[in-house]
Amino acid sequence: MSVTAIAYTKFAVSDSDAMREFYCTALGFNHGTRIEEGEGDNAFVENFIGVGPQQVVLIAYKNRPAPAPGESYLALMVEDVDASLAAIEKAGGTITMPGLDIPEHKLRMGYATDPEGHVIELMHLDS
Repeated sequence: MSVTAIAYTKFAVSDSDAMREFYCTALGFNHGTRIEEGEGDNAFVENFIGVGPQQVVLIAYKNRPAPAPGESYLALMVEDVDASLAAIEKAGGTITMPGLDIPEHKLRMGYATDPEGHVIELMHLDS
């Protein structure tokens, strides 16, 4: 048996609704399905956001803490690293590493954090 596709990536946050608005505003993700289910320790809110067929699910457990910022990264390919960093900062995030060229990989990259402190890695491949 083998994997046929990756359905989506789940990213644990403290406030799924607030982070949905941040990612849609800062980086142009599209709003998708919102699910609120479960009881007790299993109560959660999920927000599906996406770009084309690729989706990220922002999950927040109502009665459990989110992982500490830095335990996972959201790595994104973007059209313009510097413009994306500026949009993240304008929407309430923080630039942690300005755009940097890495010529040996034909890559420009930069880092930022969302308002909860989760790392966003931005990359653009030069042709």
